[in-house]
Amino acid sequence: MFRAIQNTKKILPEGSVEEILQSGEEGVLSTCGADGYPYATPLNYVYHNGAIYFHSALTGHKLDNIAFNPKVSFCVYTDTELLPSKFSILFRSVIVFGKAEEVTGAEKEEALFAIVERLSPDHVSAGTKYIKNDKDKTRVIKINIEHATAKGKTS
Repeated sequence: MFRAIQNTKKILPEGSVEEILQSGEEGVLSTCGADGYPYATPLNYVYHNGAIYFHSALTGHKLDNIAFNPKVSFCVYTDTELLPSKFSILFRSVIVFGKAEEVTGAEKEEALFAIVERLSPDHVSAGTKYIKNDKDKTRVIKINIEHATAKGKTS
């Protein structure tokens, strides 16, 4: 069902998927809508309890697409360095395939807190208050990972 990485020299060692998802700062969510067009959205995320979570406005293009088709792809890339003289680039990346779903209640609050801890570690107290007061002004989406690969060029 899922394709193998074609260039086997670029496959990263076991454990790289989780490490890159934990250390990456942003990712790109790809969805497909009723119009048949793909839609890619750069966003912040947290890898928590084996899933990817992100927050969103209450309405929008990516949410419409997820409602139409919950199958998504999510890409994280890190450690990039352009090598102009070699016509190459160093990088590490992960591609995730999974199904997206909105989470609510305790799972939503836990995910929001994990996002605050990851993105604003020096402001957890203020973030906790923010979550308590404004959690109804955002939606939280969870990507249940079905398949993931890690590849890169590190030297």
